Amino acid sequence: MENENFVFTPQARSGPGLQVDFIQPEEEGPFAAGFNERFLAYVIDAAPFLLFHYLTFTALARAGSITATPANEFRMKLAWIGVYIVYEALLSSGGRATLGKYLMNIRVQARDGGPLPLGRAFARALAYFVSSATLNLGYLAALFTPEKRALHDYIAGSRVMSVRERGDLASGLVLACSWGLMATLAGSWINNNIMKLSPVEKTQIIAAHKTISKLGVLEEFYLRNTGHYTGDLKRLAALTGNVNAVRAELYQNLEPDTLVIMSNGRTFLITAKARNWRKTQVEVASRVPAPEQ
Repeated sequence: MENENFVFTPQARSGPGLQVDFIQPEEEGPFAAGFNERFLAYVIDAAPFLLFHYLTFTALARAGSITATPANEFRMKLAWIGVYIVYEALLSSGGRATLGKYLMNIRVQARDGGPLPLGRAFARALAYFVSSATLNLGYLAALFTPEKRALHDYIAGSRVMSVRERGDLASGLVLACSWGLMATLAGSWINNNIMKLSPVEKTQIIAAHKTISKLGVLEEFYLRNTGHYTGDLKRLAALTGNVNAVRAELYQNLEPDTLVIMSNGRTFLITAKARNWRKTQVEVASRVPAPEQ
């Protein structure tokens, strides 16, 4: 019978019998925690504080205790960040574990393998902001560095270790949940910071819409004078008595060569693109059809 846990080695002796050596496997100690389990632990720990911030700010604003302004919301956020830092420091030091780390079976240790002192645990919690300030590359360093240490681990002289090995199924679930959450957070960031219109863009779009709305007013004035609409920009500009001013406003607020005036005499549609970086289209249509001739 074969067994990987021992080796059967018969050896000759001067007396009767055989010598049997049982070679026990070396016990595996803690090993470096992976990026995915660390990320999930971070989300589990941070999510309640985000929720508490939202609930307390909303409750105080509704009660009239504070005014719902961006400045007050920022102050409230700073207060909860301070609580979170204390939570991380206290429960990451002395061999303890935050809720997320406990659920993911990981612990923060000093670089030499001993418990992380409280002072260095505070430094590590504060260093989260350094890892974030580097476009989160400080966190991603745990994917590539020896012992899978993040930037805040190097700053605090710490490392994160797994205290229990997972099976293939559990490891697969951790991987799927981790990258699913990262994709969701990345999509949310893109939507809020890239896809969402900035105040400058909103101003540019409003200016473009106001400009073509003025052309719409000129179309209505042209209708009253002639009984029909026109698709001729020169005729509309001539109604103002100041063609150069019309030309200057069009150039200032509209993307060049995007203004289109379509009219069949009874209706009109004016379209153009604003001067924001994504060239948002704006349009104005006739509200009342011209009478049939």
